[in-house]
Amino acid sequence: MGSIDRAGSDDATSVLRAKLTVPEVVPRALPRRELHDELWSLTDLPVAMITGPAGTGKTQLVAAWAGEAGSGDPVAWLTLDRDDGRQPDRLWRHLLAALRGAGVVLPARLTSGAPADHRTAMDVAAALARWDRPLLLVLDNATWLGPELYAEVDYVVRHAECLRLLLVGRRRPRFPVHRYRLTDELGELPPQDLLLDAEQTRELLALHDVGVTDGELADVMRQTRGWIAGARLCALAMEATPGAGVPNLTEHPHVAEYFTGEIADALTEPQRALMAGVALLDAFTPQLAAAAGGRDPDPDVLDELAEAGAFLERTGGDGPGGAGGSVYRMHPLFAAMLRDRLAPPPPQARAVRLRAARFLAAAGDVPGAVAQAAEAGAWDQAARIVVDDLAAGELILDGPEGRLAGLLSAAPDEPATPEGVVVAAALALARGDHATAERFMARAGAGPAGLGAFAGVDNPVALALSACLVQQSLAYFTADLDRLAATADAAARLLERADRQRRAARPELRVFVLSGRATAALCAGRLAEAAELFAEAALAAAGHRCNALLVYCAEHLAFAEAHRGRLRVAYDAARRALALAETTPAVPGKLDHPVRPHVADATLAWVAAEWYDIHTAWQYLRSAEEGLEAFAGQPQRDTFADTLALVRARLLRAGGELPAALSAVRRAPTGRHPRPWIRSQLALTELRLLIAMGRHQEVRDALDHLDPDLPEVELLGGVAQLAGGDPDRAIECADRVLARFDLPVGVVVDAWLLLAAGVARQGDDERAAEALRTAVEFMAEEGGVRAVYESDVILRRLLREQDMPHLAVEHRADPNRGDPEGVPALSARQADVLRRLAARIPVGEIAAELNVSVTTVRTHIRGILRALEVDEPADAIRRAGELGLL
Repeated sequence: MGSIDRAGSDDATSVLRAKLTVPEVVPRALPRRELHDELWSLTDLPVAMITGPAGTGKTQLVAAWAGEAGSGDPVAWLTLDRDDGRQPDRLWRHLLAALRGAGVVLPARLTSGAPADHRTAMDVAAALARWDRPLLLVLDNATWLGPELYAEVDYVVRHAECLRLLLVGRRRPRFPVHRYRLTDELGELPPQDLLLDAEQTRELLALHDVGVTDGELADVMRQTRGWIAGARLCALAMEATPGAGVPNLTEHPHVAEYFTGEIADALTEPQRALMAGVALLDAFTPQLAAAAGGRDPDPDVLDELAEAGAFLERTGGDGPGGAGGSVYRMHPLFAAMLRDRLAPPPPQARAVRLRAARFLAAAGDVPGAVAQAAEAGAWDQAARIVVDDLAAGELILDGPEGRLAGLLSAAPDEPATPEGVVVAAALALARGDHATAERFMARAGAGPAGLGAFAGVDNPVALALSACLVQQSLAYFTADLDRLAATADAAARLLERADRQRRAARPELRVFVLSGRATAALCAGRLAEAAELFAEAALAAAGHRCNALLVYCAEHLAFAEAHRGRLRVAYDAARRALALAETTPAVPGKLDHPVRPHVADATLAWVAAEWYDIHTAWQYLRSAEEGLEAFAGQPQRDTFADTLALVRARLLRAGGELPAALSAVRRAPTGRHPRPWIRSQLALTELRLLIAMGRHQEVRDALDHLDPDLPEVELLGGVAQLAGGDPDRAIECADRVLARFDLPVGVVVDAWLLLAAGVARQGDDERAAEALRTAVEFMAEEGGVRAVYESDVILRRLLREQDMPHLAVEHRADPNRGDPEGVPALSARQADVLRRLAARIPVGEIAAELNVSVTTVRTHIRGILRALEVDEPADAIRRAGELGLL
């Protein structure tokens, strides 16, 4: 290729020769061989395009490549400027001069100085159509031309097969490249290809006789990010001060001079305002950049920034709130220079940040919005953003290391608005400063029940909900059960009234509130309600912030189900809690769980004790006892401690250590808030131990102080009667209890065991064996065999004689044994009863056919209903038919 060295003599006085000359390559330029090869391929296509910010070496790359090409195909070079875009005649005058300088013969009309119009483009295209050699036209600074002028250039390219066009500029020119892209006639060299990698940067520094260590090279890359102008300026600075190390380029005069001369001095006032606003943002979408600049959403704002010389980097992320759209940021060196050289006055900077905060809050990027409000010193606005987005729960759950807590750490100690007071309380709670949180909530004056204290605020529902979340957490950590129940219930009602979209974006809130309600129900002894709420919370959990809460809910679900006698459900939930805890790090002081979920350990100890797996039970019990102190001050602490005492007593009894077991029960901590339901279990356990020790009078005295209507108390009285030598009254107690409905499985088992022991004492081994077998079958549903192993000695003899131990051991040893394809497991006797029910045989006749009592048949029917999860015998028959059990 030949260089341009002349312009036509007839218009030489009106043509600027410098615009037609290929620029000189700077000394010690870095060879870009791989990009030169790329240019050969690109320029084989009708249109090629090289874009990139200022200082990325676009013009130098093409100039060096053109100089290497030698005397090949001619090249016409034209460096454009702002005036070319404003004056079509000036553009065409220089473009014609560039073509003539490359050897193109143009018609006389084009050199006569006539005004340029579409006929000019037609004549140029016709002249080039007669040209017999490939010709490359380079338009440098191509972004200055508007779409009208580029439409004329496009006409020439489309009608002149010899012509190839190379567009070089800071942003994508307004040339209609889309048509060429569709037909594979467009070649592009994107901005990222112009950046230097580490080895190329080292090579550039070496050209300036600057050697660097790996650490210094990393510092250069950190500052320049492969920006070739920055790397060259760094090399010049290090060359001038040998041994001084890598300079801070943001403070170096070379960089400041480059920035001022190449970018700042050329900016218009609107461009200055836009650049100054964007420089205050860490990352932005085009919409956010426009909002920060005080403009309406403008899809062309990136082009404006590029035209102004901004060095933008695409982060690869999505827009705020996951709304989509690419996210950009300024090159850090460039942004620092902008903030230093174009820093707006404080009021203007504050206005920019507040506009950005409002935009980010509306887009769902709460951390970004709070960060901008905090930078502006608008703490009341930051608190309002947190409240409106229902982010108080995030503050509490993420703790002091959370992002929001960090952003709000410099907030004033005495906020001025209700939102500020509640957020300050949440921050104090996140730090574990409960006293300060209580003080702020007292100042807020908001009780758990309503919105009265917040009637004058913009979003009373969101603020009242935030206050309830803080109150719920405080109630939890102060073990105030009544307050916990009231605030969690109020939060649940407010959550239903909150904005649906924001509520859906924060699934942790529902889990948080449900866990509070469930904890209150558990501590009050409403075990079925607690289990239902914990299960609902576990199913509702979604998102990373729910993980710790999910562990909490799973282990407390297991705890509640163990106390209800549902051992298999409890076992599964506890194992799930342990598995989740392995991947969920805990933060001390948060409303989730200790480092290890010790409630799960306590549950597994309970279940293992019921399965009579004594060794395993001791292991889990010791682990649970190690974590007891982690529950200090929490509402479930007393229940947890009493449960451990129960398990310890059972394990000691299993080892024959009755006095030690009794001592364990009596040493169970009463605590500040004794729970009647768990204390009742301790009392009953103590009486069973006294019976086993033969201290019958103490038992009779104690029974006088217990509620005789409780089935457990009545059964214990029967056991005492049996131990005192009165099997008839023991049998009567058992029959009265078995006549009741909706009894826990454990009570039913104890009743059948008492009945079996009573009739055995009367010498009716056949009936005793039947009752014992029924008890074992009920225990088989959950695998709990402890009761039969601790039963009357005569029953243990029957168990061996009737060859029933294998049944108990089978269910104990394989607690995870499931049934194929989810089909419920029925015992042989239950299956007999079910078949007779399906045949419409009355209960009395079924009892006669099976040679058992009517009470026994009804007990089997209740077991069938539970196994098939139905309420009526007719539904059981239908369900059994569907499952192929009949």
